[in-house]
Amino acid sequence: MRTWKKYVLIVVAVVAGTMVWNVYGQFQSSSRNVSLTQFLRDVDSGKVEAISIHGDEVVGVNTQTGRFRTYTPRGYVGFVNRLIDRDVDVSVVPEGVWSTSCAPWLSALILIQVGLFTVLGGYVRRTARISSTA
Repeated sequence: MRTWKKYVLIVVAVVAGTMVWNVYGQFQSSSRNVSLTQFLRDVDSGKVEAISIHGDEVVGVNTQTGRFRTYTPRGYVGFVNRLIDRDVDVSVVPEGVWSTSCAPWLSALILIQVGLFTVLGGYVRRTARISSTA
């Protein structure tokens, strides 16, 4: 097998593996979905231990039922204060380019581009070698 074909095979395997890993990870959510109403009831009764806010998504730990996920409306005035008053450990994850919703697609796009440049570089090098011997 020629060297550039090995590179193509490696790049395709890495891209396919990354895509499968990302899709598999999205379906392996260990958090159960709860309604905002149930979440606020659990906060008021002291069942919520800690949460992480990412945009309008809230992921946290309930002392009785384990991990959960819910969504809050943006601009909910007094939401964080209510949590802090009930001794809930609150952390906020900033939104950005590498947010959880776009990271799998962005990483796959970067891997595909690296693969294409690798194949293109091998082709150009092979073509230059052929033209220099002629």
